[in-house]
Amino acid sequence: MSAGPQPTEPTQPTEAKIGLLAALAFAVGTMVGGGVFHLSGTAINDAGPAAILAYLLSGGLMLLSALSFVAVAARARPGETGYEPLQGLVGGQWRFLAMWGFVVNGIFMIPFLVSSFGDYLHRYLFDPATPHRAGVVVLVLIALLNLGSATLVGAAETYVVGVKITMLVGFIVVGLWHVGDVELSPFAPEGAGGVLSAAALLFTAYTGFNVVTNMAGSIRDPERNVPRAIIGSVLIAITIYVGVVVAMLASDVGHFSPAGLGQAAEALMGDTGAQVIAVAACLSTLSGANAFLIGTSEVVHRLAEKDELPAALGSFSPKGRPVASVGLIALLAAPLILVDVDRLVAVANVAALAAMAVVNVSAAVLARAGWPGKGLRLPGGPVLPLLAAVTCVLQMPQLGLPEMTVGLALLALGLVAYHRPRSHPHPTAAPSPAEA
Repeated sequence: MSAGPQPTEPTQPTEAKIGLLAALAFAVGTMVGGGVFHLSGTAINDAGPAAILAYLLSGGLMLLSALSFVAVAARARPGETGYEPLQGLVGGQWRFLAMWGFVVNGIFMIPFLVSSFGDYLHRYLFDPATPHRAGVVVLVLIALLNLGSATLVGAAETYVVGVKITMLVGFIVVGLWHVGDVELSPFAPEGAGGVLSAAALLFTAYTGFNVVTNMAGSIRDPERNVPRAIIGSVLIAITIYVGVVVAMLASDVGHFSPAGLGQAAEALMGDTGAQVIAVAACLSTLSGANAFLIGTSEVVHRLAEKDELPAALGSFSPKGRPVASVGLIALLAAPLILVDVDRLVAVANVAALAAMAVVNVSAAVLARAGWPGKGLRLPGGPVLPLLAAVTCVLQMPQLGLPEMTVGLALLALGLVAYHRPRSHPHPTAAPSPAEA
């Protein structure tokens, strides 16, 4: 989800900022990636036709957290990230934990997405390209891309998202033409457990909206555009996911591979249709990995600025390129390309769920204070944010004990970094929105 001039550089006020359309494209580009091209087949395998409910359930729960993000991020001061209000609401350690959770999420989501890219490329477009090798090449390419101009990256993201959404809409239309062939019995072959398990795995399909919070300091008129981009991207993703699942069910494929959308397209539209969807998949996973790299780099840079991560990670090249943060993320993500993608998604989800729980609790604290300042005010006071926080915590065990253990251990590792000896003391607590 950068480069100099780039969105990670708060000390360059003359840097051109991106508008609502580009911010929306980054968020949609992040969400409509592996979540639809890889996980949709997995969801149908696990939940049957009830995968529709799993996407709706996961999207609805994510929308609750998205509203908390909007409410909290809107209280940020000019030039701050959307996470900064957490400092005054729940304290610096919890603000760090929320930001670090999304760093871990990004580091695990990037190899998942580039691996999905490689799988579609290998199966449908270029057989000699093995998924792992293609994933490494793509990772290097997007790292280099993020050492270019922020406005150029934003423009490229907007066009890529437009192309892939157009292709997906075409697939959905063909699937709806055959909707009479959809077999809905048994609707939930694995029962409620299968639906809940699929919904927990699909949670990562919606985490892309947080890239808008990560990039708030690089968006024009953030008070208006950040909330619009967050809520709009979640609603667009829900619509696309449900449409894709219905179309895949209409294909009458018995069991889906990791490139399941390609299988469905082949059944509905022949070899040409499969290749078109493979192109869309490659564009989609590429833009998703790019968006995650931008957003994760932004968070790493901000934490390094505060000396909460080593200050060297916030440094730039003489030309203003964020070589340190982008390079580190790429290096950490590269070996993970060899890990089973479902495990990558599960660990990424644990980290994201923990981070979102912190933001939801912060929104509840904000509600208890009467929603001071400008920004979204949720009905019911702290009820919706607390409900969202509880659902985040309850979804973690659905992802598997080993994956939950690894995710929580990585979060704890971040806290070790936060509490390490440093040359500067911990920053004093920022004034809460009620005091600002």
